[in-house]
Amino acid sequence: MALFRRWLLISCALILGGAPLGAANSPEDRDYAAASAALQDKFYDRAESGFIQFLENHRKSTNAAQAVLLLAQAQYYLGKYPEAIARLQDTNNLARAQEAGLADGYVYWTGEAEFAAGHFQAAADTLVALPDRFPNSPLATNAVVEAAAAYGKLGHWLQVDGLLDNPNGVFQRAAHLNPPNSIIADGRLLQAESKFMQQDFIAVTGLLNRLDPVGLTQEQDWKRAFLLCRALLSQNNLDAALTAATNLRQIARQGRGDGWATNLAESVALFAGLLERKDRLPEAEAAWGENLTNSAVEFHQQAVLKTVELAMARNHLGEAETNLESYLAKFPASAAAELARLTLGELHLKDFLTQPAATNHFGLALTNLDQFIGTYSNGPLRGKAFLDLGWCDWLATNYSASLTSFQSAAQLLPGSEDLAVARFKMGDAQFALQDYRGARTNYQAVLSDFTGLTNVANSLADRALFQILRAQLELTNAAGLDETMRLFLGKFSTSALADSSLLLAGQGFSSFGSNAIAREVFRRFAAERTNSSLLPQVAFAEARTFEREQNWADAVAHYEAWLQAYPTNEARPEVEYARDWAVAQTGDEGRAFELFTNFTSHYTNHDLTPLALWWVADHYFRSGTNFMDAERNYQLIFQDFPTNQLADRALLMAGRAALGWSQPPEAIPYLNKLISDTNAPGDWRDQARFAYCEAMRSMSASETNNSSLQAATNMLAQMYPEAATNLAGVLAWCETADCDLQMGAFDAATNAYAQALGSPLLTVASLPLDGQKLRDRAQVGMGVVLEKKAEKVEGQADDARKAWLDLAMENYQNVFYLDAETKDEFWTKEAGLRMLALASRTGRLKGKDLDRFIVRLEEKFPQSKTSLELKRAGLKN
Repeated sequence: MALFRRWLLISCALILGGAPLGAANSPEDRDYAAASAALQDKFYDRAESGFIQFLENHRKSTNAAQAVLLLAQAQYYLGKYPEAIARLQDTNNLARAQEAGLADGYVYWTGEAEFAAGHFQAAADTLVALPDRFPNSPLATNAVVEAAAAYGKLGHWLQVDGLLDNPNGVFQRAAHLNPPNSIIADGRLLQAESKFMQQDFIAVTGLLNRLDPVGLTQEQDWKRAFLLCRALLSQNNLDAALTAATNLRQIARQGRGDGWATNLAESVALFAGLLERKDRLPEAEAAWGENLTNSAVEFHQQAVLKTVELAMARNHLGEAETNLESYLAKFPASAAAELARLTLGELHLKDFLTQPAATNHFGLALTNLDQFIGTYSNGPLRGKAFLDLGWCDWLATNYSASLTSFQSAAQLLPGSEDLAVARFKMGDAQFALQDYRGARTNYQAVLSDFTGLTNVANSLADRALFQILRAQLELTNAAGLDETMRLFLGKFSTSALADSSLLLAGQGFSSFGSNAIAREVFRRFAAERTNSSLLPQVAFAEARTFEREQNWADAVAHYEAWLQAYPTNEARPEVEYARDWAVAQTGDEGRAFELFTNFTSHYTNHDLTPLALWWVADHYFRSGTNFMDAERNYQLIFQDFPTNQLADRALLMAGRAALGWSQPPEAIPYLNKLISDTNAPGDWRDQARFAYCEAMRSMSASETNNSSLQAATNMLAQMYPEAATNLAGVLAWCETADCDLQMGAFDAATNAYAQALGSPLLTVASLPLDGQKLRDRAQVGMGVVLEKKAEKVEGQADDARKAWLDLAMENYQNVFYLDAETKDEFWTKEAGLRMLALASRTGRLKGKDLDRFIVRLEEKFPQSKTSLELKRAGLKN
């Protein structure tokens, strides 16, 4: 602000001191004139050295005092403020200045140097004293204005007013007595700035309107327009402010030299901001574009963000992305590039969230965030980038990666809403990974570490506590669940999650087996929250507590009450199904059948319909007399609900039902469809193979070529590889042996039984019941085959026949006399009866020995006593 005035002072000093330049004849005059010319031409270093040399060579010159002043000015322009101040305050120099009438100039330039050095209080003290010490100095007005400027730098606006508003003060007298000039204009601008800072906007506009732009420098004219625009804006006079801003921008565009790039950037920012305030968003965005390329570097970041913000406000995400990409291409190393790269990644992420099908945006978000993290290793935005990356990983359901990213964000972010979100999402990721204790810790941190952040308290606290409630439920922590529930209702009783938390707590107590406590919670809910939309769910959950206790009568009563209270509720199908199931558990098979049948008729396409159809089909199957209707209902499941988890089992059961009413050919298509479905569970496919084998054996009764039995063994062969690891493979060998026996292929049968008995699953010392049954079955079967082989050699070789029969007896005895906890009664009895028949036929047991063995069998199997007595009678006869 003071540069124009200072050059005037230099010119005055040159005129006042010494001979005219053209008349410099003596060495002294020539040295003085040379140094002065260098100063006037702005060669300050040359001027400095020239005046120093002059003062050394011409100590007694009449121009010495003037030379000291001009030397100080040269040092001032060279930024040597301490040297200039020291020279002007030197007592010897001051004494000569006093004699030469230049003391006021020394004081003034001391203040100017202090001001330039940033010592504003010292400058103010120096300059404000000048009019008092030199009341007639031509520099008095300049000093007062400069002192006011120093106070302004300090924010001491009352002191500014004291100097410039006083009607009897130096400035006001000069303003009234002298024609408008630059220093008066500076003073008026300072007055206006002071009023603006004190929010007296009307006074600002009054002062600025008194300034005639014609008499102002370009810098003063810009400052006048800048203050006027801001004052009008502060008065919410947007139209007038926009007019002023338009003029301001025009003035700035014409400026040249230092500082004008900043002036233009500030002018553009004001103009664009006003367009935005007036909702002229496209024009505002275009205006900000000028600062992207033509402004000072420090304004790039603001312009980038504003253009993106305005494009987003108009929902032009693509345009915002294009703007950022263009900016980064032109200015990859600018101060705003870091923020631009992060914002670009966030924009693509937002674009993906609004249109998930546009997966390219998801990839671009990851690309930009990864590039940001790889490029800006120590930037202040790195924590935010990891937070965004965590969201990307979360959306991709890569919970381990998201946890790592959220942890990195939490380590880098300062205490802020973003940090709270990072901790919350750490909890979510841990919850998804079933680390419920870790999740609970992070949710608790959201509650305890951000109490000073209102937005966190308003938006995340209740959600964090709700998630803690869920974690307590997963941890089966009944005490923690109760404590969290009470805390939630105490702090967030009006939260949108309050009802859900109470319902969840009640369901938790029920799942923990504390059904009575759960009912207390549900009843409290119903009493206190009579208008809640969750009341139907609460009543449903209360009814389920009786189901969990297997109190079927009360469960039915509560389900019936629910159906009467909420006839149109969307949960009605679930409640009806629960009611029907509870009725079935009471033993009222007839009513349950009626209810489930009605369910399948009324809800033809509900998720629970397959379960209801299954119950009806099972009802028919269990009856043992209506396999046709059983088959029809199983068929409805896999036909109408092919992707339901019951579809595979329904195919199997339809096949079994067809076998039940003696229709093996009808069973085969069901079973083949299941067997050929490689996506079906292996267990169901194996069961279908056994059912297929059963069907083929049934069909073989009417055949003479054993083709059905051969087809059965071919099917069973698919399971042989399982024999080493799965009992289904062992059973396949047993079933194969039975088929071979039926076909009369005794060698093949003995081999098949041997394969079953040789399985590693049947050779261990202690077998589970299923394994023991299979081993017993195989050994009894082996005995039967050996007897059949003995029959084939009868009458030819008694020794061979006896050997086969002895081996058969040994197999029966291995089962009958087995000392194991897992003995199977059926096969033990079967082995004993086979032993009895074989022993009596071969004569190994006679008379009393035979009677004793029969008594042993009767004691072991009392339910078979009648049949055994008949055998005894037959044998004796």
